[in-house]
Amino acid sequence: MSDTDINQPLDDLDKEIIAEVALEEKRRRGIKFLPNAITTSAMFFGFFSIMMAVNGRFREAAWALVAAGICDLLDGRVARLTHSTSAFGMEYDSLSDLIAFGFAPAMLSYFWALDAFGRLGWAVAFMYLACAAIRLAKFNTLTGEEESRRHFRGIPSPGAAVLIIIMVLMHIEYHPELYGKEGAGLPPDAYVVRGGMLIWVVMLSLLMVSNIRFRTFKDVNFKKYGPVFPLVGLAAVIAIFMARPEITLFGAGMIYLAIGLIEGGVIIRRREGELRMGQRRLRRDMRVRRKLEKQKAKQARKQARQDQEPPFRVIG
Repeated sequence: MSDTDINQPLDDLDKEIIAEVALEEKRRRGIKFLPNAITTSAMFFGFFSIMMAVNGRFREAAWALVAAGICDLLDGRVARLTHSTSAFGMEYDSLSDLIAFGFAPAMLSYFWALDAFGRLGWAVAFMYLACAAIRLAKFNTLTGEEESRRHFRGIPSPGAAVLIIIMVLMHIEYHPELYGKEGAGLPPDAYVVRGGMLIWVVMLSLLMVSNIRFRTFKDVNFKKYGPVFPLVGLAAVIAIFMARPEITLFGAGMIYLAIGLIEGGVIIRRREGELRMGQRRLRRDMRVRRKLEKQKAKQARKQARQDQEPPFRVIG
């Protein structure tokens, strides 16, 4: 294209094409921004939960983590639907998860129950935070492997966070008189609840860094049931959740934990033991076979040398 063509005024068609290209580029930038904006929302709800826990508003802190979990469910799916996944988005999501599902649940559990144990309480809270960080780092290293599509290695940090907040919400549900004013929480003499929460946090911390497999449910294909059944199921779940949200979360969390412990801790682990035993038996058989082949080859060479030697020597 010459300078004369560049300096020529643009006609209406050229202006329309340029405007459409600019609009398409702007739309693409907006689509890439959308999943990261949802991730930022999850991080905000995690930060908000921390602030509420510090101020003793445990109900708001727990529900903020529920909102963070919903955002965490949406950001990855929106990124895949809009084809805007990126390495930056994955790293940003991990940092957001560390705040929303590592630091925030640790602070909530500490200010709600573990503060009565002094140094032991904040040590257990820090243990949960460290295990959540290790869990997220391990997930990033396993991303892309075939196994990561069906199972998590260790309970995911959002699942562990839900299992913490359901304890807070269930206590609020059955003892609302204790949470009527700001800053109110567990009474100092609630030793059973505080001790149970201490053991619960330790157990969840160990489950996050364990090799027990928990389902991702990414392999579930709802399309084969048609559009009606999934929509009816979703409507039923929403109705049950709106009627009794605390009990619904408690039941869902406990069912997910039970499925993981039974399937990943018993069934899959037993199958893994059988496979490892079969592999060891196969390697042992291969070693024995190679040893026999070497012995046969040695005997064959010895027999060949004997066949080449004369049957007797002539003495002069």
